[in-house]
Amino acid sequence: MDVYLRTSTGKVVRLTRSKGPDQYPSFSVDGKRIAFGRVHAGNEDVYVMSSSGKAVRRVTRGPQDETDPTWSPDGLHVAYTNFGGNDEIYAVGVDGRGAVDLTNNPASELDPAWSPDGTKIAFASNRDDAKAEAYDIYVMNADGSNQVRLTQTPADDGEPSWSPDGARIVFVSASGSRADLEVMNADGSNAVTITHSGHAFEPAWSPDGTKIVFTSLIGGRGELFSLNPDGTGLRRLTRNRYDDGAADWQPLP
Repeated sequence: MDVYLRTSTGKVVRLTRSKGPDQYPSFSVDGKRIAFGRVHAGNEDVYVMSSSGKAVRRVTRGPQDETDPTWSPDGLHVAYTNFGGNDEIYAVGVDGRGAVDLTNNPASELDPAWSPDGTKIAFASNRDDAKAEAYDIYVMNADGSNQVRLTQTPADDGEPSWSPDGARIVFVSASGSRADLEVMNADGSNAVTITHSGHAFEPAWSPDGTKIVFTSLIGGRGELFSLNPDGTGLRRLTRNRYDDGAADWQPLP
């Protein structure tokens, strides 16, 4: 697995060439840098590179897997999942300094997503499930305070992504073998299902707010699709014999 860039014309450019998997790319708000997870010597850490794939630099160095990064809007920090013991959401400076455990909870916390105004981070947790199996979407202040539950369903809810205006969140709701995308208000109200294929996941909102890109399984492998936030305008973006997934949009001036 490597990180690739697909241009608006459909041209695909390979950005990384690593012995281990490179995955979960996340663009900085200015579109000039990409944070991603890289597996090296059996351990995954957060790395940062330019949007052209150059100047690759390691950010985290913990003994546990640290991955799935999301940028702060000011470009100074990344939040990520730390898979040490119980899973936690951490934030760290892009220089690798000042790592802080934001969630600090005995349950599992995953899938951080920084709000466009920088004040909040959405994430998934199973802390309020009696059997610690089903996840819900939560939101907290960027310093980890005021952690609030947004969804309360028997399904597994995760992988949140904010709309550019911060008013809505798209996320994955999975039950049994089915997984579809839902869009809700940022306070958790008015959730609406926007896909019905049963195999949609890894959503990311476009910077202009008009599209959502996501991964769907076609013939047992991942392909990228986009659609409008109301569920219309479905469009297939990739068509090949490889797994494509975990897409993120590059913000442009």
